[in-house]
Amino acid sequence: MELNLDLRLPRDAASVPAVRRLLDAALQALGVEETIRGDIELMLSEACGNVIRHAQAGDDYTVRVTILGERCVIKVIDSGQGFDPARAEGEAAGESDGRAEHGRGMMIMRTLADDVRFRSFPESGALVALEKHLRYGPGSLGGQLHVDESNGLSSRVRSMNGTDSDLEEFATRLFDMARTGQTGPLAAYVDAGVPPNLSNEKGDTLLMLAAYHGQAETVRALAERGADPERSNDRGQRPLAGAVFKKEPEVVRVLLDVGADPWAGEPSAADTARMFGHSEFLAWFEERAPRG
Repeated sequence: MELNLDLRLPRDAASVPAVRRLLDAALQALGVEETIRGDIELMLSEACGNVIRHAQAGDDYTVRVTILGERCVIKVIDSGQGFDPARAEGEAAGESDGRAEHGRGMMIMRTLADDVRFRSFPESGALVALEKHLRYGPGSLGGQLHVDESNGLSSRVRSMNGTDSDLEEFATRLFDMARTGQTGPLAAYVDAGVPPNLSNEKGDTLLMLAAYHGQAETVRALAERGADPERSNDRGQRPLAGAVFKKEPEVVRVLLDVGADPWAGEPSAADTARMFGHSEFLAWFEERAPRG
C-alpha cells in the first residue's frame, strides 16, 4: 500500500490547519491510531510553521507525504532563505536565549518523529523531513492492506527459488528500482527478504547503483536496512567514490551520514575528488571524517 499527497501551498498561516486536517482525514480513513495521528498533526504543524517563518513574502511552500505500509514520511520544502540547522539544534537545546519558540518547535519535532532531517540551502530554501512509524487499529483498512501486501511480497521473494530466468528478471527489476530511485517499492522488497547487499554481475550493489545515479533517499533507505556503504564492486570502486565522480552532493552527504569512509578504497572518494577538482567534497571529508 502506498499513498502520496503533494500539496503546493501559499505562505499563509491559514494553510497549516488546512493541510493538517487533510492529512489527518487520510490517516483516519486508513485507521491509524489516534495517538499516532495526534503526534503527526503536531509535528506537521511545527514543520510548516518553521517553513513559513523562514520563507520570503509571496513564496509558496510544498508539503509531500508518503504513506508506505507502516511508514509515514513528511517533507516540507520552502524556497526562502533557508536556515542554519546547527543553530536550530542549539536553540532546541537551550543554547540561545533568542527565538525560543523556534527552538521549542525543533525539540517537538525531534521528540515526536522517529527520524528528523534538516537540509538548508542558502538563498534557495530548506527541507524538513519527518518520519513516523504508523500503528493501525484492529480491523482497519490500512492494517489489512499492509498485511495483504506484506504477505504478497514475502511470497514473491520466497518464490524466487524457481528458474534462473525468474531470478534474473526479478533481480533486474530490483536493480532498475535502485537506479531510478523507486525507494518505497525497493525498501518493501528488502523488508520482505531481499538481501540488502544484493549485487549484479559486476559486483554493483543496490546501494552502489542508487548512489551512482543520484538517488539519495534510496541510498539512505538501503543503508538503514543493512546495506553496506563500504562494499566495493569488482573494480574496487566504492559508492562514495562513485557519488563524488558523478558530483552528487546529496548522495555524498547521506553516505557520510551512514559512515562511509572517504579515505578508503582505490581510488578513494578523496582521491576522486582531487582528481576532478571537487574541492568542496574534500572540505566535507576533512570536516566530517578527518583522516586518522
